[in-house]
Amino acid sequence: MAYSQHHTKVSTGLLCLGVFFMALDQGDAAFTLKTKCEVNGDGVYLSDLVEPEADQAVPALLIDRSPTWGVVREYSVEELMGLIRGKALGINITGTIKGNKIIITRSARRLDSNEVLLQLRGALINSPVYGEGELELDFLRPWKTLLVPDGPLEIKILTKINYATSQTSLRFQLLDGGVPFGVFSASVKISLWKDAWVATGAITRGTVLSKSELEKQRVDAIKVRQDLWDGNPADGRFWFRENISPGRLVYARAVEMKPVVRRGDLAKAVISTGPLLVSTNVKVLEDGAPGEVVRIQNVKTRKEMVGEVLDEKTIKISTL
Repeated sequence: MAYSQHHTKVSTGLLCLGVFFMALDQGDAAFTLKTKCEVNGDGVYLSDLVEPEADQAVPALLIDRSPTWGVVREYSVEELMGLIRGKALGINITGTIKGNKIIITRSARRLDSNEVLLQLRGALINSPVYGEGELELDFLRPWKTLLVPDGPLEIKILTKINYATSQTSLRFQLLDGGVPFGVFSASVKISLWKDAWVATGAITRGTVLSKSELEKQRVDAIKVRQDLWDGNPADGRFWFRENISPGRLVYARAVEMKPVVRRGDLAKAVISTGPLLVSTNVKVLEDGAPGEVVRIQNVKTRKEMVGEVLDEKTIKISTL
């Protein structure tokens, strides 16, 4: 049940339920009790319950808690007068009429599509699936405006999100002051915008990054099914392991650190044996970049081992 948020003075057609007085420095202030009123979520105040006489100011006194959304609360005149007397000392109440009710309801407002999208976006951003990039949401079907409690609302997404998708149906709960009052759903289109490297010219396999033509472009990462490369194009330690056509995205799999040792090269293997550091000459059996593990062969014993590439001349192994 919704009523006007503006309190009109009780007149012909409304019961004059009571007049009460409060002592002020300037004299007595008279107020007329209303029969119906709407309140927001932070409580029922004296100013919600009465109309002043002769433009008198109404003290901001909290009389009771607000009713839950959708609930109609009724007070008898005696009950409400008792609450007012208990909260507002110095107020004298006269002229009460027994057997009449005062009705209190929550004030309402319209929940529009922009607010719903903003709330849903905020909830999705906090998820690990959509936490990186610039998230955009739009409805796939028009949103039907809802009447909701006046004041701030919270949205809790109920749909379990395991992976990024470009469109889905989201079930969500609306909460008023932490209290849920309804479950709704909306079909949405989702975009997750990121800056990605794109080849502006043809790139051939084996080209180092610093000699490649790349630029940043904004792409919808949800539509990209592979991991994007996000390194530094000026880093000469890396090169391309595959050909890339102009205008194509650069994926993570396309870039690797340039090998510093090649199959057939001779290098020094460094072996740690307790406090001692022993070195021996080895033959490299496969290409390797710094940090990679490659197979090597002891030049003297022909024994094969594996070791970590440190640089173009050194490979670290743990045991012979």
